Amino acid sequence: MKKRMICMALCVVMVLGAFAGCGKGSEGKKAAGGNADFAYLDKLPNKDLKGYEFVIAEACYYGTDDRPVMEAGASELSDAILARNKAIEDKFNCKIRYEYYDPTSFYDEMYPAIMSGEKVADVMDVTLFTYGKLATGDYLYDMSKLPNTDFKQDHWLNIYDDTAVLFSGERYGASAAFANPYTHGFGVYFNKRLIEELNLDDPYELMAQGKWNWDTFSAMVAKSMKDVNSDAVFDNSDIYGVTGGLDGGMTAFFLANGLDMLKISKEGTVTYGMTDPNVIPTLTKMKKMFGAPGAYYYGGGDASLCTEMFINGQVTFYLNLTTRGQALREMNDDFGLVPIPMGPDVDHYYSAIDHNTPIVCVPKSIDNPEATGLILEAMAGTSYGELSIWQDEISSTYYRDEESAEVLEKDILPNIVYDPVFMYSRIDRNFEMYTITAIFKPIARDPNTDPATIISAGKETVQTLLDELVNESR
Repeated sequence: MKKRMICMALCVVMVLGAFAGCGKGSEGKKAAGGNADFAYLDKLPNKDLKGYEFVIAEACYYGTDDRPVMEAGASELSDAILARNKAIEDKFNCKIRYEYYDPTSFYDEMYPAIMSGEKVADVMDVTLFTYGKLATGDYLYDMSKLPNTDFKQDHWLNIYDDTAVLFSGERYGASAAFANPYTHGFGVYFNKRLIEELNLDDPYELMAQGKWNWDTFSAMVAKSMKDVNSDAVFDNSDIYGVTGGLDGGMTAFFLANGLDMLKISKEGTVTYGMTDPNVIPTLTKMKKMFGAPGAYYYGGGDASLCTEMFINGQVTFYLNLTTRGQALREMNDDFGLVPIPMGPDVDHYYSAIDHNTPIVCVPKSIDNPEATGLILEAMAGTSYGELSIWQDEISSTYYRDEESAEVLEKDILPNIVYDPVFMYSRIDRNFEMYTITAIFKPIARDPNTDPATIISAGKETVQTLLDELVNESR
């Protein structure tokens, strides 16, 4: 097996209290914060596992540059993780060990070993796009059959349940605080200096007034760019309205209007969602909002250039992950964070997650389901109370004002949603071509492209592939 790779930032791997978005239209649910005394362990059976080694295969991006030093005193969060794992090890006489992999090559590295029957791990913490390939390829253990696990408990966040739990009741994926999905929720950063200089309304005030919506934002974008040298051409010397790197921010903006690219039917099958009557009107509004010269900085598809432009004070709004504030720490201008504006057809904010979001699953080659289930339940229960630590660390490290932390807690995390396309986009390129690309390409890459043409061309192709590759496996 190839050499293990260190994945990004264990700092936010095993964290978060229970905000659990329950799909489109849900207000989500929020825990009171849990506790750090690991009392949940007392509710679990007393079992001597005789030194059993519980292996967690990590293959995720967590939105930070480096994995922190997991030593006592490195950070409050690191101390909480170490204490939690030590309490579990002492309770069950076991050893918890992590192995780190490159997320992009994880599937290719893992599936031959799983199929051969080799124990590669007890639990895998992988990206949604990797999970989709594992689930449809029949490489996963039915987690509903694990002894000692109780997925009705609040510490099992139900954000993926409509996709990861089959109509028959089989479960191949789950979400819990020790593999934090909320590190990949999108928001909008704004440059406070440019807001003032361009005479724009304060986004925090607009939120307080209930006016932080697409109509208001569209008007702001129209005034948030500036042709600095008055040459009638927008280039890297000018001020742009919005940037966001690649397709993630634009896709999250689309989903903020309560829509689905792929959806789950009442019968549990996955269907193509881009033919919904609201899709084309929504994309038309977005194209009008972002399509004018200077409105959106694409950077030729280089996400680092987009971030650099915002850091340099040349873009007013920055659509990105709420944990991207770590890249902005050296920024001279002050900035704030707000949710993606409320869509015209919904009554609350939505914060979509992306295909790099983590999900917990179990390889079908595990050799001790009883031990796996017991320790997995213990990890989910005892990591549940790390919300406040994670939020404090994110807020103090990445943000510049108290309002950003409040927005994260009250308006972004409780409204997390995801789209099933993020699980299946890497199985076949057509899934992405006729969903994500249909959103982003006409707006930011090629204004001559018509989204309706893309959607019409792809609807039969996508549904056929879904039936063959996804629904058949469900």
